[in-house]
Amino acid sequence: MFVFFTGGIVFLTLILNGSITQFLLRLLGLGKLSATKLRVLKYTRYEMLNKALEAFGDLRDDEELGPADWITVKKYITCLNNLEDEQAHPHDVPDRDDHVHTMHLKVTRVRLLNGVQAAYWGMLEEGRITQSTANILMRSVDEAMDLVSSQPLCDWKGLRSNVQFPSYYRFLQMSRLPRRLVTYFTVERLELGCYISAAFLRAHRIARRQLHDFLGDSEIAKIVIDESTAAGEEAKKFLEDVRITFPQVLRALKTRQVTYAQTDLKKLKRNPPLVKMPRVRELLNTHPLVGALPAALRDPLLSNTKETIKGHGTILYGEGSRPTGIWLVSTGIVKWTSRRFSTRHSLDPILSHGSTLGLYEALTGKPYICDIITESVVHCFFVEADTIEQLRQSDPSIEDFMWQESALVIARIFLPQIFEKMVMREMRVLISERSSTNIYILGEDIELGHNYVGILLEGFLKTKNLHSIMAPAVLLPSNTDLNLFGLQPSA
Repeated sequence: MFVFFTGGIVFLTLILNGSITQFLLRLLGLGKLSATKLRVLKYTRYEMLNKALEAFGDLRDDEELGPADWITVKKYITCLNNLEDEQAHPHDVPDRDDHVHTMHLKVTRVRLLNGVQAAYWGMLEEGRITQSTANILMRSVDEAMDLVSSQPLCDWKGLRSNVQFPSYYRFLQMSRLPRRLVTYFTVERLELGCYISAAFLRAHRIARRQLHDFLGDSEIAKIVIDESTAAGEEAKKFLEDVRITFPQVLRALKTRQVTYAQTDLKKLKRNPPLVKMPRVRELLNTHPLVGALPAALRDPLLSNTKETIKGHGTILYGEGSRPTGIWLVSTGIVKWTSRRFSTRHSLDPILSHGSTLGLYEALTGKPYICDIITESVVHCFFVEADTIEQLRQSDPSIEDFMWQESALVIARIFLPQIFEKMVMREMRVLISERSSTNIYILGEDIELGHNYVGILLEGFLKTKNLHSIMAPAVLLPSNTDLNLFGLQPSA
């Protein structure tokens, strides 16, 4: 009887439930996707197929074995047959419906907040934030999730009470108390706010890029990205106040973050590191441009360098103005804007510490190609153009290095879709180890290999269609899919 009843139940489940459930779901309409979800599904499928084509594209041709039989490949990998399907953006609706628009905003906000939360988990694993800080950050995201349908992104509201900069701290800094004592008390009281502000800005920056990569230049995505950017203004203001009044605090916290991954946590808590602000010469020597120079050339450069601290919103130099020198950014970040070059495809037009600004213009004598505006309090050094010219003429290898250094900023401005996602250190390694500087004479052809990018630093070029190209410019192979760079064929 046990076998009979068990077998009977299994039989009825498979035969009756298995055959009737599908029709029942269709009858009740439970298996239908809404038009919005269907558009999102189609868009996701299209993007996945594009990634598949990109992966197989590198395998299609082989210099040694020749081309593959692509028809046979498609026969076995059937998903590649659907690459010609029309792309359907999830936010492209024929009629403007306020309810649909609100629903899109809600879904997109939730998607960005999910990305923010995932970024917090990653920072916790990397040791950038502590467990208690992560709990506060996660809770703020959960609270913001409940309000996405009625108001813009508001996860910062849940963090505001933990980020305070009392006005009497400025008087504490000007007092005659021992510096070590002042640093100790300020680090203890400001570290939570600094951790929260830095983690908030970093997580939102990561989530904005992920959202932009998925949705592209969508109206809904732009609204949510703008909300995210606006939400970080208070966090930036707090870090600026700390950087102006107690710059040693941020340096101590960053040192503690790095030390966390290498040191026993109990030992670190018993004796947290207190860091002194380095001397001007030490800051300059750590800058990539100065640090790469031989000692004999470094000393004359250091003696002709002017140290300065610029507040938020200060213009270092303007587009079209005469190049008077270069700026070496030691701490802080700057933003570039341009009337000539479009920033439409640039999600974060930011250049961080370690950047060398205005070097290309100083080498070529051309006007500055963009505006450079400080996005935070910036500690930087100014070197006059005459000093750079003397340094350039001292050694051919130094000149080659300076051209490579100048190409970093050019690449970030002209191809933000690729280089904006890389930190300056990674770009330096890429250009120094995997690039070469070439000089071409009049009438010579320039051929770019597959997956190569050329940067025209000096001179003029003509294409096969007799279009003139003037430096500075970025050169792409003729078979490049410009859509990958966010460019139109006319570009």
